[in-house]
Amino acid sequence: MSQIKNTLLSLSSGLLLAVAWPETPGITFFIFVAFLPLLFVEHNLSKDGDNRSVAFFGQSYLAFFVFNLITTWWIYYASLTGAVMAIVFNSFFMAVVFFLFYLVKQRVGNKEGYIGLILLWIAFEYLHLNWELSWSWLTLGNAFANTPSWIQWYEYTGHLGGSLWILIGNLLLFFIVRNIITYKKSFQGQIVRILFLLILLIGPMYWSISVYTNYEEVVDPVEVVVVQPNIDPYTDKFGGMSESDQINRIFDLAEREVDENTDYIVAPETSFPANYWEHEINYIYGTERARKTIEKFPQVTYVGGLSTARLYTDGEDYPFTARKFSDNSPGRYDIFNAAVQIDKTQNIALHRKSKLVLGVEKLPFRKYLSFIDKFSIKLGGASGSLGFQEHPTNFINQDSINVAPVICYESVYPEYVGQYINQGAELIFIITNDGWWENTAGYKHHLAYARLLAISYRRSIARSANTGISAFVNQRGDVLQRTSWWQQDVLKAQLNKNDKITVYASNGDFIGRTAALFAPLLLLLSYVRKVRNK
Repeated sequence: MSQIKNTLLSLSSGLLLAVAWPETPGITFFIFVAFLPLLFVEHNLSKDGDNRSVAFFGQSYLAFFVFNLITTWWIYYASLTGAVMAIVFNSFFMAVVFFLFYLVKQRVGNKEGYIGLILLWIAFEYLHLNWELSWSWLTLGNAFANTPSWIQWYEYTGHLGGSLWILIGNLLLFFIVRNIITYKKSFQGQIVRILFLLILLIGPMYWSISVYTNYEEVVDPVEVVVVQPNIDPYTDKFGGMSESDQINRIFDLAEREVDENTDYIVAPETSFPANYWEHEINYIYGTERARKTIEKFPQVTYVGGLSTARLYTDGEDYPFTARKFSDNSPGRYDIFNAAVQIDKTQNIALHRKSKLVLGVEKLPFRKYLSFIDKFSIKLGGASGSLGFQEHPTNFINQDSINVAPVICYESVYPEYVGQYINQGAELIFIITNDGWWENTAGYKHHLAYARLLAISYRRSIARSANTGISAFVNQRGDVLQRTSWWQQDVLKAQLNKNDKITVYASNGDFIGRTAALFAPLLLLLSYVRKVRNK
């Protein structure tokens, strides 16, 4: 009966986490109680010391497997293998955090153990943003993506501040419930803890709502036209529809809304659908078609996506991602998922995507295991280990407007996007192709996460998605306009520039770095205590 009870509690935690997540269905407040059942499982098993650590790992894995399965099953539409790997391994990493919490609590002490849970989880999320197996989709702080009025303080802490809020809230509630139910303490005796919990939950929320209500953008408008061409990525994007037809659709849609006041046309990821040598971009069809529109409207700047290839000449150093033309050829080249800026000048700017999609654009540890390329997930266009650049390139047009061209998956790495901001970006353009996941929660998550960037950096966002949802987001995280899913469409809006640097932009994930500093020390202390006790 005890095992069944623990299993039901673990399932409850997984379900509560999933139900709290944006769009699944997004009952956000459940996130503050989601860990409660799993903490009771740990409490039940901890009476037997280290002997139950493996059992607790199994229960933790069950909880996080349910959470990952319900929130990210849609990866299956792009790749069954990718979905299995993401769900199985991400659940494993989350369960390891709770397993380590269990051991620390047993060996060092209860108070240190619960503090350790906070440190270990935040350190894990920080690591998960910065290592070879990075998958940041389910960072706890992302849970508030559709409740921007609650988290205006992300401009100080970023999303890891949200993770910290969730963990502390869950632990305080657990202490209260445990003391009343398990230890039979009176409700009156928990008043101090209850008041502290209410202050912790309501205080940041009240302050945030006040900021949200009173926030006023400095009026400094830029007119942006966002295009949603709606080209099926499986059947048309990379072979079923001609290059010229795809590109003509983009500019025909754009010219429905472009006028003499328009500053930018923003098109999706891989809008120019072939692979293009970087030294020939001035002469490709997409560039020629963009310049025809710019001839009519000389003030317009075009920003969109494409795949580029860079040739490395004999004797030139090349990175580990460089490919051979053939087994016997000495030549090397790299393929990039890139963004391009075209204006009335002859200068063409390129940003090569830095944060690559695991399994599709990047294979882990490829630098040391070159054979791993054969396991890459094949979608349309280039796949395998793409080239990348370490730091992003800002786009500055003929009117000196500075924008961040964020490509798809890069938008779920908030600290990385801060590099654009610290290089002077006044607006954020997100270009993406979310059509791989069909009509599921995946593309809805992706739009919601953009709202966190708007708050963290106080930047307006124009988002162009091939099949939707394209949108405009203001500096407090409101979606001003949005398209429908799987429809051709075009939007136009006035977005305000902003050049102020937020605290989060200046300091990045300082919460994560702090946790990453102390978590290993705590684990070391746990190990020393174990050796000493023996």
